[in-house]
Amino acid sequence: MYPWAMGGALQGSGREPSSGLGIALTGAVGFGAGLLFGLVAGGLAGDVGSGRLGRAVRRLRPSDDDESEEEDAERVEHELLDVLKRNPATRHLNLTVLALGGGLVELTGTVPDETTRELAAHLARGVMGGDVIVNRILVEGTDTSQQSAVVS
Repeated sequence: MYPWAMGGALQGSGREPSSGLGIALTGAVGFGAGLLFGLVAGGLAGDVGSGRLGRAVRRLRPSDDDESEEEDAERVEHELLDVLKRNPATRHLNLTVLALGGGLVELTGTVPDETTRELAAHLARGVMGGDVIVNRILVEGTDTSQQSAVVS
């Protein structure tokens, strides 16, 4: 049997059993370290509101209704495209929205400048909330070549 299970001091070791103060101090240090870790991890994870947390929990639940998820993806795509078509800066651009599932949305296409690229992502975040927007929109002249290849 273990010595501490007998309720007495550890015989022969020369050590006294832990005092209540030592246990309380150890618990307080552990709690403080856990709290600090949580704050740091929360800061790194970003703004986690109740809406974002609720969507994350729903994604973790097993779903029997795959058609519902497909309908949601189509709804998100149409809603984002509608927002992009209503904005004067993005209205005439050939942008594509693809709902990848699990709260991921991908934006693709080309825009004339970085400001318009950022605007498209900002508009998408306004519709999607805290979900992940993968912005693969290219800026003409920066991300794409304006020169055609010359074959000699």
